[in-house]
Amino acid sequence: MMPGAGAGYNSSKYTQLLAVIEEIGKDIRPTYAGNKSSAERLKRGIVHARILVREALMEAERSARQ
Repeated sequence: MMPGAGAGYNSSKYTQLLAVIEEIGKDIRPTYAGNKSSAERLKRGIVHARILVREALMEAERSARQ
């Protein structure tokens, strides 16, 4: 699991998303160089980021209603 992935309930989804994006950035260059494990981590990171984006949007909409 990536650092920041299970950042806990006290952390906002947005904060978790920023951590995942930071980790994704570390795998981009090795992926271009042909590193297969980096490519797999990158794919998992993108999937995780997409989920966090949805959750962060829902969190923002909830807080905007209050």
